[in-house]
Amino acid sequence: MRGKKILLIIVGLTLLLAVLLLMLRRHTEQSITARIVSAPDGAFLVQVQRPVLSGRPIWELPRALFGDGDRDLRFDEMTPGAKVEQVGPTLLKLSAGGGWELVIVSDDQGRVLPGTHLIFSLALPGRTLKLNCGPADPAVGHFNVTARAGSDRFDGDFLLKLGECKNAVSGKNTAGLPTFTVRGGFKGLP
Repeated sequence: MRGKKILLIIVGLTLLLAVLLLMLRRHTEQSITARIVSAPDGAFLVQVQRPVLSGRPIWELPRALFGDGDRDLRFDEMTPGAKVEQVGPTLLKLSAGGGWELVIVSDDQGRVLPGTHLIFSLALPGRTLKLNCGPADPAVGHFNVTARAGSDRFDGDFLLKLGECKNAVSGKNTAGLPTFTVRGGFKGLP
């Protein structure tokens, strides 16, 4: 009897944690969309999300669970050196200081294609890795772009799951890293 009570408590706490995590994920998605919608033309945001328990020191877990995630794993139009290199209905190239480079290649339906990659630095306990990550085969994600009528400007959003990472310096595969989720959007890019 006592064992059943303990089991029910554990199952209940697990379900509560799962619901909280789902609510936090939805909040992240909405905050990116809200920021882009209310931003002026020329705005963009790229946010890399990694799993909560992925290579984090234990003291960073509360911020990862209840805060705004990894502040150092994002860049926008205000980041030093940020620039829009190319944008179109099937291609987006963004870069920023600190070694950031995002290239998204898609087909006419917004499906992510080979050639898509993100180069960024990941701080791990005791070291920093510069990673070049691309989608697995088949690619998971979308790239939605809308051309403004009578203008050469584009609005859009994207979601990428990047599971194939290499060390950008040595070119070696990086075993044991999780799949990174990249979310973002842009408004009025020329």
